[in-house]
Amino acid sequence: MKLFNHEIKIDKQNILSALRTFFANKKRNIILIILVSLFVINLILGAVANHITSLMPEMAGADRWSTEHRMAQVSLFFTEDQMVETEGIKRLEYNIEKKLNDAGVTVETYLDIDPEELSAKQKVVETIKIEDMGNEQEPVEKVPTISDLYASCYSAQGIVSISFEDRTAENISAIGVGGDFFIIHPLTLVNGTYFSDDNLMRDGIVIDEDLAWQLFGSSNIVGEMVTIGGVPHYITGVIHKDRGRIRKAAGLNVSYVYLSYDSLARYGDILSGKTATQEVSEEGDTMLTGGINCYEAIMPNPVDGIAAKIVKESAGVDDRYISVIDNTARFSFFSILKVIREFGTRSMWGKPIFYPYWENTARGWEDVLALLLFFRLICIGIIVISITVWIVHLYRNKKWTARGVLQYILDKKYDFESRRKYNEKEKELL
Repeated sequence: MKLFNHEIKIDKQNILSALRTFFANKKRNIILIILVSLFVINLILGAVANHITSLMPEMAGADRWSTEHRMAQVSLFFTEDQMVETEGIKRLEYNIEKKLNDAGVTVETYLDIDPEELSAKQKVVETIKIEDMGNEQEPVEKVPTISDLYASCYSAQGIVSISFEDRTAENISAIGVGGDFFIIHPLTLVNGTYFSDDNLMRDGIVIDEDLAWQLFGSSNIVGEMVTIGGVPHYITGVIHKDRGRIRKAAGLNVSYVYLSYDSLARYGDILSGKTATQEVSEEGDTMLTGGINCYEAIMPNPVDGIAAKIVKESAGVDDRYISVIDNTARFSFFSILKVIREFGTRSMWGKPIFYPYWENTARGWEDVLALLLFFRLICIGIIVISITVWIVHLYRNKKWTARGVLQYILDKKYDFESRRKYNEKEKELL
């Protein structure tokens, strides 16, 4: 045993001696410090990039919607010279559902429902007569349809004036929304809740905390009534206003109110697209129609890129008048690498699109992420080149041969097996 212990000590001494010799070279030490520093910088920049991505939950809807099925989040923007109405959005969604069916996306496959079970659930629901309203009805089980496989919303941008008692906030930036806007845009609530698109009156609004303090001197104002265009609306929720240089430059340097598209069209001005005025009552009341410039959907994506393709084809508009963006892997390595490759030409935008602040924010952070990735690639490149040069140098100045290395390994293997057998014999003697 002492012999083998002595050999182990010799090995340790040899290793320590080799390390001292290796680190005795000051030039090599400086290079190692630089390489380690570059590696640490790369890790820090990667952490910063991940943090930036987490600041945009409105671009991560596909991950929130389903972890079991492949989903995509797609944005469709129309140019300002297009007149897009709610009827146009309905046609768009009809086309989307038809194309999803053609692509093999069915309720049975995505909701894991037995086709026979689904067929058994289908019922014909008769129209409820006026005289029967108020009477108790048997609950009818909702039959899942392909529309249950995706969430979608549309929006227009404009301005409204909001009054409360003797205070008025003039020309407040407004987002008129329809559909599942707050599912795709999970704004951080300070108080209250979002309004529902199912609200028949369409009179609920959500405002940010800055506007709440401006009008009420408090953010605890859920249920308070305000007037927009002389018509009462009630506040369902107050949201946190995101700060930061990018958000501010993207459009959040001002307060926002979120209201139904119908309320914006009736009581405000739409700035994001072409509109027309139409009468809505015999008294001569009018409202705007059109102006929708943004459609967003979280939808099945059985094959990479097919969701964006379906939305683009379903729009039925020439490429010159729309912009389709697949947000699913928007901040992935290859997507940001593409931004780097387009440096100098990316800002040359020939389509007159009134981008909402969330898209401006994403485009701004893309530039920042591209800069971070550029520096990360430099760090990794220097490390790889340095290690390659060092390996080549070692090889050219080697004092060993392949046969010698093989013999060394065989000797070590023999020593290990001899030591193991010796230990086994000692255990048997004990």
